[in-house]
Amino acid sequence: MRRKFNFIGILLIGLIMLLAACSGGSEESNGSSSDSGDDKKTVDYPTKNIEVLVGHGAGGGTDLFARAVTKQLEDILGVNINVVNQEGGAGVIAAQNAFNAPADGYTLVGDAAFPITTAAGTNEHGLEDFVPIARFQSDTYGLWVDPKKYDSIDDFIKAAKENPGKITVGGTGSMGMDEITVFQLGQEAEIELNFVPMQGSGEMHAGVIGGHLDAMVDEFGPTKALYEDGSIKPLVVFAEERLEQFPDLPTTVEKGWDLTDGNERGFYVKKGTDPEIIKILEEAMKKAYDSDEYQKFEEESYLHLREGWLNSEDFTKRTEELIEKYKTVIEELQK
Repeated sequence: MRRKFNFIGILLIGLIMLLAACSGGSEESNGSSSDSGDDKKTVDYPTKNIEVLVGHGAGGGTDLFARAVTKQLEDILGVNINVVNQEGGAGVIAAQNAFNAPADGYTLVGDAAFPITTAAGTNEHGLEDFVPIARFQSDTYGLWVDPKKYDSIDDFIKAAKENPGKITVGGTGSMGMDEITVFQLGQEAEIELNFVPMQGSGEMHAGVIGGHLDAMVDEFGPTKALYEDGSIKPLVVFAEERLEQFPDLPTTVEKGWDLTDGNERGFYVKKGTDPEIIKILEEAMKKAYDSDEYQKFEEESYLHLREGWLNSEDFTKRTEELIEKYKTVIEELQK
């Protein structure tokens, strides 16, 4: 009898040990399966050519930026990337066409005016329809004049106060970053300026050099050659701190003006795109941004004057802030 009970006891102990082992093995197996699932790539992307729609003309700042980036992205992603210029509405046409394309990561938008056109209501497809992938550039504006006309920003402000509404300041396009910048300068400096929209930088530069414009707002890259040959000079830089390259040039902040915005260029993709695809694009773009070739492009174009990179999360927050800010500015501008 005792031998029978011992045999049953041994069987019970063995069964308990077996169940424990199976339970532990199952947990370990589940852990391994979960880990390998996290590491495994669930989308096969990219497998074909990518298109980047640029809503601005060939040779402009946004076009050159997009081409400099995509040149690096082709090597990183291993596919051809075609930049397609679709001018119209300061990027609105390109955004509309990208919205009409599938949300599969093969149609991107390269833009600089997205927050402004969204705030103005001309772009019907804002952040409810697009996801910012990455920002590459936060460009820097200057107020440029004929050196023979004004000696300093104080001279310019004095002339504007003595001639309200008569001092002309050129900029590219209407109701874009240039016009908003001139309007805000007038508000901050308490002067009335006459904004004159131009077809492009060439016409604007010719206007200042030929005396048809009193001043213009422009970035430092497009004006570099004209500054170096003495045709124009900057009176103030729209920035928080003085530029290393222009140590004697005062900033808007020094003058007590809360005015430092510039064109912020980046890439967007249609909402609904697989988040893993967006992550692949974001990581590839960071590699492109950090590449020696792209950094050289920025330095040669005076685009390195302040840090440009923002990841998808930070770029989205920044875009939200700018849309709300420009809504208020545009409402005041249109009064």
